[in-house]
Amino acid sequence: MRCTTKQMEQMLEEIYYEVKSLEPWSNESTKTPSTAFCLLLRLLTMRCTTKQMEQMLEHVDSPYIRCIGFLYLRYASDPKDLWDWVMPYLYDEEPVKIVDRHQGKEETVGDFVRSLLHDLDYYGTRLPRLPLGIEREMKVKLLQEEQIEERARGHEADRRRMDYFQKVGSKVRALYGDEENPVTWYDAVVDRVVWRDDETGVNYTRPKFVVTFPEYGNTEQVSLGEMDMPGGSDNYSKHRQHGRENDRDRRDREYHGKRGRNDRDHWNDRRRSRSRSRDRFPPTYPHAASASNQNDLMEEVKRREQEKVFAKGRSYASRPTSFKQSMGESSRNKNDSYYEESGKNGSKRDGHNLDDMNRTQEPHTEKSSPRQKSAQELAAIKEKKRKLMAKYG
Repeated sequence: MRCTTKQMEQMLEEIYYEVKSLEPWSNESTKTPSTAFCLLLRLLTMRCTTKQMEQMLEHVDSPYIRCIGFLYLRYASDPKDLWDWVMPYLYDEEPVKIVDRHQGKEETVGDFVRSLLHDLDYYGTRLPRLPLGIEREMKVKLLQEEQIEERARGHEADRRRMDYFQKVGSKVRALYGDEENPVTWYDAVVDRVVWRDDETGVNYTRPKFVVTFPEYGNTEQVSLGEMDMPGGSDNYSKHRQHGRENDRDRRDREYHGKRGRNDRDHWNDRRRSRSRSRDRFPPTYPHAASASNQNDLMEEVKRREQEKVFAKGRSYASRPTSFKQSMGESSRNKNDSYYEESGKNGSKRDGHNLDDMNRTQEPHTEKSSPRQKSAQELAAIKEKKRKLMAKYG
């Protein structure tokens, strides 16, 4: 049964008013499910349409509506389609509170989305495993997006560079790739600066650029992080430093010009000699310089995975524990810690030694009969069930 419009509206309204955090448990000690995960379970039983999921991810009233949508995709979507769903939101800056008990600690929606792709652990629960090939391919793309984000922040910090990019006709480098060709740097020319989405009317926090690739003649829209100076940012910085050096040379030349001609000729000879040595091996930049090598990025992904395993001391090739197994391990750990603490305190606790405690915890052969519920209690339970069935079906 597909999720109807009315059901989706009721779901979004309940998330808006009831959800205040995104952790799985409302009480860690008793393992009581949180409101967010109860509503997520209800959402998983409904067949959401593509339009309804887009409505959740783009919702402007509550970040929890959006994040429960991302959790739904992480649990239920086809792994092959997961990247296309989450990629536009990897660096979303909207604040959201994940854990309720950490007062005042907030993350961004982008941090939350990236954590769903990086880690299998989710606050004491396990997310579904992704196929190894898809998982590593996704992590390579995350590294590429990380580089793009760092490059965009570097551009924003340089006012001259931003002014150059926003000038129509400026020659730049831009990233481009398709299904047949890897993402690569190509020479491009800025045609237009875009500050607003033409379809939704939403203003961008960073400008986007419509560029033309002269070699192929095609036009594409790229983000700020997918552009760079013609020779790269490093070459642009060297060019600015070279300009400052020329200014210093000019000032020094004017000062020394007041001295004798011999000193001035000697200074000019030195300047010409230094200029020739600087330009003797000019930096070369290939016409289509390749972006970060895919093999290098894959090696970086494997290195991070190895470090993560060593840091946590866990085997990620082992089968994940089920909910029942994790509950059993939790209770055993509590009992073990209790007995260890009792032993440290002189093997006595509240006037009883450890042997007496063990004897008291032996199972009884006779089982006491359960207390019979009163008619009022049975009526209250029946009424509660009726309300739940009326609300959730």
